[in-house]
Amino acid sequence: MERPADTRTDLDQGFKIRKARGDEFAAIKRMSAEQTFLELDEFEWQDRESIKRDHLERLDLFFKRPGNEFYVVEAKDGKMAGYVWFGVSERPFSGTKVGWVYEIEVVPEYRRRGIGEVLLRHALKVSKERGFSQTGLMVNQKNKVASSLYEKVGFQTEFRLMSRRN
Repeated sequence: MERPADTRTDLDQGFKIRKARGDEFAAIKRMSAEQTFLELDEFEWQDRESIKRDHLERLDLFFKRPGNEFYVVEAKDGKMAGYVWFGVSERPFSGTKVGWVYEIEVVPEYRRRGIGEVLLRHALKVSKERGFSQTGLMVNQKNKVASSLYEKVGFQTEFRLMSRRN
């Protein structure tokens, strides 16, 4: 399959993309936790308080892992409009290292402006610059907006994670 052209790499006037600053990680952590709770399934929802606590503790460890980089889109007023969390992962069977998009989040008031696509394309650029031949990500099947964006940019489904309650 031919890769779609990188058509959206710019931001509307007044927005800029840059590396996240240390003082922004509390907001990124909060946004990450909020998004995680939206994606909990009916079984996990029953234990949401312990999941929230554990997730926030894991985020501190993940944020410090070598290779992780965070980029934000800053609005004209200085507010963070969204972020992408980029890092390194391994292919499940070969162990080959690949670039990995862990999260993309856009603040609700800034959605539908192409910011998510710009963040994704920025992560792909970083992945290529770091020498990775492939970039992966995981998306909740219920998140149709994100899935559509990823497919538009050329991502394809490789695996399906399935589970059941015992």
